[in-house]
Amino acid sequence: MLSFERREAATAHNASSPRSPPGYELRKWLRSRSKARQSPAQNGPHGATTSGLLSLPVELQFMITSHLDLAETVALRRVCRLYRHVITADIVQAQFSRYGQYDAILQGCCSECLTTPGLDRLILDVTREHDAWRSICFRCWRTQLTPDYQRKHGPLLELANGEYGYICHFCAWPVCGGDGQEGSQELLHAPCRVKRYLATITWFVMAILQVGLGVLALVLAVTQYRKVPTVLIPTCIDFGLSIVALALFIIRTCAHDEQKYTYALAAELMMTVVRIPPVCYTARETVNTPNVTFMSKFALGIFLLNLVFRFVDTVGYTLLYFGYDPRSMFIAGLSLRKKMVYMLCTFVVWCAFIPN
Repeated sequence: MLSFERREAATAHNASSPRSPPGYELRKWLRSRSKARQSPAQNGPHGATTSGLLSLPVELQFMITSHLDLAETVALRRVCRLYRHVITADIVQAQFSRYGQYDAILQGCCSECLTTPGLDRLILDVTREHDAWRSICFRCWRTQLTPDYQRKHGPLLELANGEYGYICHFCAWPVCGGDGQEGSQELLHAPCRVKRYLATITWFVMAILQVGLGVLALVLAVTQYRKVPTVLIPTCIDFGLSIVALALFIIRTCAHDEQKYTYALAAELMMTVVRIPPVCYTARETVNTPNVTFMSKFALGIFLLNLVFRFVDTVGYTLLYFGYDPRSMFIAGLSLRKKMVYMLCTFVVWCAFIPN
């Protein structure tokens, strides 16, 4: 794959490294495959070996592949399973590099999966050195995206063609187009904008439903269980805690400091957990009342539904507090089982807070 001068330069460069030079790995794989293809089971009826590049001697294969350009090398890697394992990112970088400087043609190739989607579909990875081969496609970039990795890139993404893009606030995939000026403008893909509206509307419906259940539980406790302090007192305590939780939610959504946001989220999670015992106690005492009427059954249903919401909110805030990213279900290449788990976790989180 490398010419003689390039092989000598690569060998001298990697002399201090314990890894073998790229050419050694290529020749090793080619020799093993050539021996396998020259077995009697794969020979023709007259003893002739199969035709094609792999039927040639290793030295000729090595000489031929060393004259391929980047597009031809990537194409060869796609059509042959052997070369897909042999032609790695290190091999490509060594072939198209000289004296420690990579060829500018590598800018149009992903340094992770070796695909060439186009300069407008490649991001320059700012976590790598400026003079290194740091182009990465959207798929590979989204797969390794973490909150810390996203903070290093900032609100803007520099594309390989010199333009800029943004991170979609809903799915975290890149949004092409921008003027290179950092701002607070929230850009989303057109389908993601519709999905975000639907998720936000769903959250508001769930929030109104929870508030309505709390108010209805308080009204039932005051009107139907006024003389039963074991029902009235816990219901009033839960309603008062819901007001405090609402204040904490407003503080968290208005917080721009990450530490302040974390503290408010921890307090909101604690408040949600504290609200569970009063609701459980109220539901139990409702069942233990001597006269079971329609209103008592209705009140029991309201208290139990309120309890379900408390558990869902607790799970959602717990996932959010321990760093779960609701956008994980949009990662490419997920198995069906993992995608279903992520979708369930994201739904639970979205029931607890407005997706940002």
